[in-house]
Amino acid sequence: MKGMNVKKILQCVLAPAGAAMLLSCALPGAAAAAVIATLGSGTAVKTVTNAAHFELNTAMASGYVEDGLLFSYTGSSGNNGCGYAGVDCYDAPSDLSPAFSGNYMASSGNNAYISIRLASGLDFYKVEFAADSSYLNLNGYWKTFNDGVQTAAGNFSQPHGAVLGLADAAGFDEVRYYAFSTANKQSGFSGSAIDEVRVGVPEPASGLLMAVGLWGLAAVRRRRTAGRN
Repeated sequence: MKGMNVKKILQCVLAPAGAAMLLSCALPGAAAAAVIATLGSGTAVKTVTNAAHFELNTAMASGYVEDGLLFSYTGSSGNNGCGYAGVDCYDAPSDLSPAFSGNYMASSGNNAYISIRLASGLDFYKVEFAADSSYLNLNGYWKTFNDGVQTAAGNFSQPHGAVLGLADAAGFDEVRYYAFSTANKQSGFSGSAIDEVRVGVPEPASGLLMAVGLWGLAAVRRRRTAGRN
């Protein structure tokens, strides 16, 4: 760890134990952004500050606000009657992720995405949401932004819907979610759907703090040893 900036290390978010990690946290000098993506409920958010269930989203208006969270979408404004007022676009409820229930937010169109923000415009640091697609298989793509600048992006694929978690100690002020027909796509026709959104506070990275502390003690010991020689 010689020469590494301790502050930068402390800004790196650790994935919870047992989480399905999709993108590892970047350390100083690495090319990847410091965003960790995980799959599974509770893998990113432990303490919930804001949550949205979309049960009152009966008009599918872009700019829907629930519990301090702001949702908008690009693509079909009418959404073909899918995703609200108890109507969905699936042949059977089993086609949707088990994390979906009742109304949900959905959109479709060329490069269509659903946007998640805080209504206050402030940064948030951890988010989880049930992610699904208008296609049979889930091939999701996400982007994070801060002050209009894209900070990270990533793909994930599942045979069925999933709960996606994103965490960044530096924070982001917008998450965009897309769903494409095949894996690893970053553009094209997108049919995205989300439900059960949870935003949380940063958790202390105790394991990383301990590692940095041990590194600091070792550095002090080396200096003392060098001073005696």
